[in-house]
Amino acid sequence: MGDAFDYTTPFRAALAEMVDVLSRQAPSSIRLPDYEDWEDFVEGSLQFGGTTVHVYYEHSLAYLSLTSPSEDTLREIASHLGSSLSVCP
Repeated sequence: MGDAFDYTTPFRAALAEMVDVLSRQAPSSIRLPDYEDWEDFVEGSLQFGGTTVHVYYEHSLAYLSLTSPSEDTLREIASHLGSSLSVCP
């Protein structure tokens, strides 16, 4: 997501948009720490229905990761987000 070391990548806004899309399927929310200037990595959680998914974003790698012990949950999230998300095994 974005270019490596591009601290202007609006990943927080992108996550909020993802939550908006997911909220059409099940109650969803995002929890992230407060913004810090030049933050490199951010960890938080995404609530999707009754499931919590770990969220990790790193500016230096331009890397967004959603992880869960449940592959089914991740596939469901990916199916709702459509072409805006690619799933890596």
